[in-house]
Amino acid sequence: MRVAAAVARRAVVAAAVAPAAGGAGVRAFHVASVATAAAEKAAAAADTSELVLNLAVPHRSLVAKMAVKRVTLPGRDGVFGVEKNSPPLLSELRPGVIRVDFNDGASEEYFVPGGFSFKHANNVMDVSCPEGVKLDQVDVDALRAANTEAGKKRDAAAGSKEAAEAKVVLELYRSLSQSLKITL
Repeated sequence: MRVAAAVARRAVVAAAVAPAAGGAGVRAFHVASVATAAAEKAAAAADTSELVLNLAVPHRSLVAKMAVKRVTLPGRDGVFGVEKNSPPLLSELRPGVIRVDFNDGASEEYFVPGGFSFKHANNVMDVSCPEGVKLDQVDVDALRAANTEAGKKRDAAAGSKEAAEAKVVLELYRSLSQSLKITL
């Protein structure tokens, strides 16, 4: 729809500067105005559709073109929700849980280490994250073991680049454990 509206707007601009000899410029402007009105009407109709979610990590889609009722995201400045007809939005995500509420009442929760969300005017929402996993698929014992190992790496490499990397990993594990409501 955006492409059609953009093409129609360019046609209006082109028609506005077209020569008015023989009324050709007036006719072109009228046709372009009708095209613009049709494109804007189609865009408004698209806005009344359901919210469509695309949630992807680099190697696969976690949710692809699914109609959803609401998406709750961990924004950089706090948790926020997006529903049908919410205004367009771009947000950086922090580590946390993305909750997807489907139209049938079911819901899914995904832990992400960060990313970006894009809510478009046409009720399509794209969420891109470097990694993501369903909360119910996290192996708690493996998480605890990885946390212990990262703690040992941090302690052994105090003051080095490896220690800084281990701190980042530990913060991520802490965020994941809080999302799972467990202690490490």
